[in-house]
Amino acid sequence: MNQTMKIALLGVSHWHVPLYLPGLPENWVVGVSDGDAGIAARIAAPYGCPAYTDHRQMLHEVKPDFVFAFAPHYRMHAVASELIEAGIPFTMEKPVGLDRREVETLYNAAERKNAFCAIPFVWRYSDTVNDLKNRYLSGKIVHMSYKFVAGPPSRYLATSRWMLSQETAGGGCMTNLGVHFIDMALYLTGSQGAEMLSSVYQYTSEYAIETYASSMLRLDTGASLLIESGYAYPMSDGAKRENRWTIVTENGYYILADNDLELRTFGAVPAHIALNTDSDPYYAIFARTTLADYANSARPRASLKEMLAARTILDEMNAKAAYSGAKETLGGRF
Repeated sequence: MNQTMKIALLGVSHWHVPLYLPGLPENWVVGVSDGDAGIAARIAAPYGCPAYTDHRQMLHEVKPDFVFAFAPHYRMHAVASELIEAGIPFTMEKPVGLDRREVETLYNAAERKNAFCAIPFVWRYSDTVNDLKNRYLSGKIVHMSYKFVAGPPSRYLATSRWMLSQETAGGGCMTNLGVHFIDMALYLTGSQGAEMLSSVYQYTSEYAIETYASSMLRLDTGASLLIESGYAYPMSDGAKRENRWTIVTENGYYILADNDLELRTFGAVPAHIALNTDSDPYYAIFARTTLADYANSARPRASLKEMLAARTILDEMNAKAAYSGAKETLGGRF
């Protein structure tokens, strides 16, 4: 990029924020806001910029060229609506709204205003997934299985307690973690949608959100998809999560875990390729790439269109799990 931008950070108490900061040019951040004045001040300090508790005041005073927006899920629709209406280009953390209806209204508003909104489906921005798609997978995908299990829900108590309520977060591990793999499955297969086959959610903590979830779907390309997500991984030894993918094609079998891709294609010697399985570094790459995309008038790799497709499937998964849970509770009298 040959020109600087005035960047504002909105809602910086969100736990994702530290992952973005390495991707932001330090002299470009001109304002930081959060309802927690202490957190806003701490994030603003390295940039030498003002901190605000009212994001509207910040937007009015610093007049940013671009906003990295974060908010509790139940407030995302309102914040995104304000940014679209004001004509300010921005990114926003998924899921952007509590349900499909909220995301669809944002998508429609963005289309009318020709707004720029990038969604951090960060695997789309990774060499890992793009190398899989363009270099390593051979033949049509017939099945995918993704297992992503992170630490317990208590880790959100420090800055994002709203994550632990159905009313304020809209869901638990599948909403927060599984949605990435809904999008990835659509991206790798070129699918536009999916049929929901089965979904089971487990509630194993004092918080009213699912802590382990598994769903089976059939994509419109015919490929089957299994997603497991959870807040169930003990983190006592420093390990952050389990992340394991299995992809079956007409020509072979592929396993990605622990920074290693195992390729087993028919008629070839099995091979191992080093590929990163830690999603955290890709948030900085997303930030840099998004700023470049906006500067070059390019469409984001993931926009509200892709968010709406994933949100539609997520809502169907949630509804299927709720039906299955009700059926079990009532002893199968459905």
